[in-house]
Amino acid sequence: MKKIKVSEVLLVSRVLNPAKYTELANSDKAKLLRIILTMKDAADKFEADTKVVVDKLKESDYKDYDEHLAKAQEYENLLRTNGDMSKSPIGAAEYEKFIKEEFQPLNKLVDDAMKPLAEKEVEFEPLSESAFEALMSSNDWTIGQAVSLRNYLVEDEKKEAAAPAEEEPKKGKKK
Repeated sequence: MKKIKVSEVLLVSRVLNPAKYTELANSDKAKLLRIILTMKDAADKFEADTKVVVDKLKESDYKDYDEHLAKAQEYENLLRTNGDMSKSPIGAAEYEKFIKEEFQPLNKLVDDAMKPLAEKEVEFEPLSESAFEALMSSNDWTIGQAVSLRNYLVEDEKKEAAAPAEEEPKKGKKK
């Protein structure tokens, strides 16, 4: 069985969810779909838990956060598009204050709260090397994406080879 962290599942899912699997054998398609469903369950739970944490923090410590965030986003959008800054709901000082006193602290609290959940492992039956090759043939991934996915989805042969085999009893000479 293959184990990866929930934080890794979130990364893998972004690439794997839209993947095509036309070149895979039916048994490998079924295995891949089981992997996707296992990852989807873990990612959905993590995202739902994150939303609960954010909502709880905002209702107690950051009551005006959404309003301030909307103003900060409008400010950023005007900056990006070289818009008329006189139409901005906030100035540079208010924007910096929001980032330092609300945005960054809230994100740090959420990260700290979610870290143990992000470190949990998700277990699934990995793809074979040949199934992964067929999956690659079905998709137009960059080399980086393919290498990352392979590391997450295929059992590492080196680990399997490194597993200690049962030793046969040594035959010694009798005296």
